[in-house]
Amino acid sequence: MNRAQDSDDLLPDLELGDVLRQRPLGLGSVRHVVRVSLAVTVSFGIALFLSKSTLGIFAPITTLLVVQASPWTTLGMSIQRILGTGIGVLVASVWVNLAGLNWWSFTIGVFVALLVARALPWSIGGQMQIPVAVIFVLALGPGSLTADLWRVVDVVIGGVVGLLAVFVYPPRPKVEPFETALANYRDGIAHLLRLVADESGTHATPLDEGVRHGYVAESRGLRALADKARAELIRLVESAHWNMRAKGVDEQFDGQAARLRRLTGIGIQVRGIVGAASRMYDREDQTAMLSVAELRSLVDGELELMSVVLGPLGEPVHGTDRSLADALVLDLGETMRTMTDTIVDRRGEGTLAAVSLVGRFDHIRQQLAEYPGWED
Repeated sequence: MNRAQDSDDLLPDLELGDVLRQRPLGLGSVRHVVRVSLAVTVSFGIALFLSKSTLGIFAPITTLLVVQASPWTTLGMSIQRILGTGIGVLVASVWVNLAGLNWWSFTIGVFVALLVARALPWSIGGQMQIPVAVIFVLALGPGSLTADLWRVVDVVIGGVVGLLAVFVYPPRPKVEPFETALANYRDGIAHLLRLVADESGTHATPLDEGVRHGYVAESRGLRALADKARAELIRLVESAHWNMRAKGVDEQFDGQAARLRRLTGIGIQVRGIVGAASRMYDREDQTAMLSVAELRSLVDGELELMSVVLGPLGEPVHGTDRSLADALVLDLGETMRTMTDTIVDRRGEGTLAAVSLVGRFDHIRQQLAEYPGWED
């Protein structure tokens, strides 16, 4: 397996254009709140000392908005804030001094600001900096261009202080949120497999056409769990970019992405099993060529193998016994081959569907046999 190729499409590129699409991550930990509070205070003090603006609030407000939990995200928010506010303040200053302040000049100014913001390939937070700055200037009314320029300078001061607050001693990237999201995804997959085994073939009367088993609705939740794990992986990679405290953490990214890639492949097959089982069992016009007992034995075997390769439910995703996993992979493969031969010998109308269902279980077995992370 080429691990780099297995993880390429899961890891962010972190190119310059991506930094302009960064979004705020929230306040996070108490330590981050302390960092933001100190940075805002320093920004306010510098603005009072250096700025000649009549309102020295742009610097601390800028710092408050740009300081994030990672250097990369802070850089993105700073660039968006400085450029957006600079564009908005300068254009609005020229406009309000030419047209004055009245209802139609205010409407035109805000409308044009929104059009300009809409055209920029930034995050919504960065785009909104332009109309917000325009409203600030228009609300204050006509004034000198020098005063408006000092407002821009205040924004630059706030952005620089925000960058220094994170880049000088950045927070160390946290792997735990990704590991938790990965474990939740694994638990969701195992839970769904168990639901398939527990419900299939248990309805006293056949299900009407178009009515699906309860586990079909449950299966839709796997997509959200997968997206959450991907989002946490991206956040982890971004938090380590240009972070001097990320040594050792950044060396794990390819392996973490490969683990998520394999788990995603297993999740896709389980969703396929959900659809196939719902069509096969508890139907009036179809006799399942794979018996309920055989289905449950496959689920039990897969869940046992998953517990060894991916760790027990509720615990981090990590293998526990490599030799036992290898033995279970061989035993389960032999069981599936024997089961497939039995299905073919039955020669029923649903033979192909049953063999295909066993094939999905076999694909999961192979994904588990090749699952990375044992060396971690």
